[in-house]
Amino acid sequence: MNQKKTVTLPPIVKTLLPKYFYKQRFLLQDNGHVNHIDIAKDARIIGNSVITIRKGHDNQITIGEHGKFNKLKIDINGSHNQITIADHVKFSGQLLIVGNHLHIHIGARTTAIDCYILARDKSVTIGSACMISRGIEIRATDVHKVYDIDSNVRLNDAHADVVLGDHIWIAANVTISKNVSIASGCIIAAGAFVNKPIETPNCMVAGTPAKIIRQNVRWER
Repeated sequence: MNQKKTVTLPPIVKTLLPKYFYKQRFLLQDNGHVNHIDIAKDARIIGNSVITIRKGHDNQITIGEHGKFNKLKIDINGSHNQITIADHVKFSGQLLIVGNHLHIHIGARTTAIDCYILARDKSVTIGSACMISRGIEIRATDVHKVYDIDSNVRLNDAHADVVLGDHIWIAANVTISKNVSIASGCIIAAGAFVNKPIETPNCMVAGTPAKIIRQNVRWER
C-alpha cells in the first residue's frame, strides 16, 4: 500500500492549499508552478512549521516516513531544485535553497535539534544516522563575494558541494563552511569552525579553524 501523499499545485487550488495544510499544523505557500511535494502520511510536522516556494518551477520536496519535525522551515527560491528527507528523520531548523539545480539531502535516522542549512551556489548532503546538536550552520556559500583588487578574481568562491558522511556527531554551535566534506564516523567538537575537508574517518575535530585532534574513535548515542 502506498503510504505517501503527493501534493501538486495547479493554479485553481493553490489558494486553498495553505488553509488546508495549516489545519495539519503546518503552512504550505507555493508562489511558483509545477512544483511537487511528497510527504509521508505518518510524518509529524508541528510547531508553526512553514514550507515556502517563493518562485520557480519543477522543484521537488520529499519527506519520508516516520519523521518528526518541529519548527521546520523549508524555503526554495529558484527552479529544478530538490529537498529530500529520508525515513525516520527528526529535525528542527531551516532548509534554504537559493538558485537553480541545487539539492539538500538528509539521510535516514539523522537527528538535528536546531540546524540552519543553506544551499546557494552548491548543494548540501548529510548522510544517515548523524546526530546534529543546536546552533548549527551548514552553508554551501559565503553569500557575499570577496575579490582581489588587482586581479578582480573572487577569493571566496564555492567550488564543491558540502558533503557529510554517515554517523557524524556535530556538537553545539558548529559552523560548517563551503567546499567542506567530512568523512563518516567523525566527531565535531562544540564551537568548531570547519572550513576545510576532513578526509580521515572516525576522527575527532576541534578548534577554529577545525583540526583533527584524535583519530580512531567511535561514538554512540
